[in-house]
Amino acid sequence: MVSLGMLKSFDRYLLKEITSPFSLGLLVYTTTLLINMIFLLSKTLIEKEASSMTIVKILLYLLPEFLAFTIPMATLMGVLAGLSRMSTDSEILAFRTMGVNNSRILRPILVFSLITWFISSWLIMYVAPEASFRLKQLMGEVHLKRTVSGIKPGDFYKEFPFYTLYFRDIDNKTNEWKDVFLYSRKKGDSDSIILADSGKFVQGKNKREGHIYLKNVTVHRYKRKEPEKSYELTSYEFLKEKIPDLIKIKHTRRSRQLVFPKLVEQMKKEPGRIDLAIEFHRKFSLPLACIALGFLALSLGISTKKGGKISGFTISLGIIFVYYTTTVVSENLVRKRIIPPFWGMWGAVIFLFIVGGILYYYTSKEKNLNLGKITDFFIQIKERITKKIQEDSDTLLVIKLKKLNLRFFKIIDLYVSRKIIFSFLLIFFSLLMVFYIIDVVELIDDIFQNDVSFTYLLRYVYYNTPEILSFIFPVSILTAVLLSFSLMSKNNEIIAVKVSGISLYRLALPALVIGFLLSLVFFFIQENLTPIANRKARETLNIIHKREVPTERKDTKRWVLGDNNEIYFYNHFDKKLKRFSNFNIIYMDKNFKLLKRLSAKNAYWTGEKQLQLKAGFQRNFSENIPQDFQAFKSRLLEVPEGENLFVRTIAFPEFMNIDNLKRYITYLEKNKADTHRYEAKLFYKYAFPFSSLIMVIIAIPFSFFMGNKGTLFGIGIAVGISLVFWFTFAVFNALGSAAILSPFISAFAPLLLFGAVSVFLFLNIKT
Repeated sequence: MVSLGMLKSFDRYLLKEITSPFSLGLLVYTTTLLINMIFLLSKTLIEKEASSMTIVKILLYLLPEFLAFTIPMATLMGVLAGLSRMSTDSEILAFRTMGVNNSRILRPILVFSLITWFISSWLIMYVAPEASFRLKQLMGEVHLKRTVSGIKPGDFYKEFPFYTLYFRDIDNKTNEWKDVFLYSRKKGDSDSIILADSGKFVQGKNKREGHIYLKNVTVHRYKRKEPEKSYELTSYEFLKEKIPDLIKIKHTRRSRQLVFPKLVEQMKKEPGRIDLAIEFHRKFSLPLACIALGFLALSLGISTKKGGKISGFTISLGIIFVYYTTTVVSENLVRKRIIPPFWGMWGAVIFLFIVGGILYYYTSKEKNLNLGKITDFFIQIKERITKKIQEDSDTLLVIKLKKLNLRFFKIIDLYVSRKIIFSFLLIFFSLLMVFYIIDVVELIDDIFQNDVSFTYLLRYVYYNTPEILSFIFPVSILTAVLLSFSLMSKNNEIIAVKVSGISLYRLALPALVIGFLLSLVFFFIQENLTPIANRKARETLNIIHKREVPTERKDTKRWVLGDNNEIYFYNHFDKKLKRFSNFNIIYMDKNFKLLKRLSAKNAYWTGEKQLQLKAGFQRNFSENIPQDFQAFKSRLLEVPEGENLFVRTIAFPEFMNIDNLKRYITYLEKNKADTHRYEAKLFYKYAFPFSSLIMVIIAIPFSFFMGNKGTLFGIGIAVGISLVFWFTFAVFNALGSAAILSPFISAFAPLLLFGAVSVFLFLNIKT
């Protein structure tokens, strides 16, 4: 007879076994989503000079939506991995012999699932909608923030409303601009040119307004309809130009940004809106998946005979993929009004309950599902591969190395290599599945909404795989090394190695070799596969979204600086007619004073280096003072630089390898364009492949320090290190693109920083 106290201890024990993998799953899934967002947001946030508090707010606003999505996934993994471990170690069998049946095991699992259901419901009904709306408002302010810290001397800055700014240089002591040119369109009927010896931009306390302060200013202004008669010349010792505030946007809430009471209220006002009905059912069905997945995981977990927590983790990924794919497909069928909202949003959850009920019935009757056969299949494959590798390796050592009289590689190296490679492949394919799930969930909605063939989704996933590998390779090898050495420590193999006279430095050699080889493999993928694959992925994505986002474009520059200090600008260029409208040229002397201005209503290319100006005028100056005015109906103008002066090819670094990127940088330098962003990307391409090797160097000391704390602890450490590493890499990369750091430092600093700390820890290990 089982006592009440024993049953309470049983509940606590079972909850403890579930909570550990649940926390790990929640960490892994949420971190995977955050890593994507870190890389997407880091460049924008740094270029816009977002404060640390703004970045923290953005991450906090993202978390509720992520958690509402990942908590059901983590619930499945927690229950499945915990029970799989207990089943593998025959603990479930021991409980059954003590009279503890499935219904008794179900109780703590149901309690745990109800807790996650409550948290998920609270998030999806109240917290996530409000956080999503506030994130939308905050990102709007970040994108519209008035800042010129990123502008460089010699560039035309057109982000200010009604102004175009240019300056020659910056005073390193005062940080003021030198030789400032400011073109104003604030008065619609007037043309204004403002010249100043120096200036600076000052932002208001509320970050929504700013002023340009100028010293020793000359303002040239005339009315466009009367360029000869209405000319005004004004001088100022100081001038302040206010930059208008445009951050006054009325943000409307989408259906997913409505908290539950507001959603119900909106449904009463607009009963026919299908998106509101979908969101109403989603707020109930998604949290209930926690209970459905927990119930299903019970039967699957106690039926697993081999593989333990790793087997549970692998099975949970497959179930999650099927569940979320089915949910998104059903939602799109509802949007097309093929099925009613109730069945579309509840169908997947009901199916989970039915399958869970059937499996529960079989396991209650102690009829094994033999799910271990799946694990056995993969174990057999692993053993065959391992045996083949060992045979080939032994032959290689005997035939080749003995001839060369080298005995560098030892049996222990092969043993360690096999453990690392097997762990790496398991983690690699698991993470690959997670990223595939994210891609499918994000895009399948557009597939159905835009009536695009499902094959395009498969094509996108295929072409996006090389880009995904850039995230997976470093994390997989880091986790594999941590797990391999920590398990060896747990099994006292590390002690045996030390006793045999082999130092830990020597033991770590296979891991370093594998990390280096993996870096070379990734460098090959980056240079030969990724550029083409990224281009194909972008083209496929354009088809899915039914939009045109070019992979390369030729951009006509509206503001151009010539070789002899002349400033060209115009309102519009017609590519078919090769015609400029409202074409202007301002000639400046070496002291940044006006020499001459040409203005024409239209200008046409009549040759590669010749423009025909129509209906215009010429005004000459001396020491910034206008001297004469000459109107003309037609005039030829020689442009020494030719048509290429107004055309710039814009390419994207993700579609180029190192050689292509170098050539493009040379092209930009010839066209006097800013190259800092591309130089940062060039050094990034040199540095990033070595992240796999750095991850190995990081993992080695941590794995030995961990001792025998177990698999889940090792995975948790790996996730934490990965998140810090990716965040550091993303921030430094963004700083390099924004020209805040040099390209070399921005690319290699994270590697050197993490490498130095890891080497220090490595050298302090007791070998």
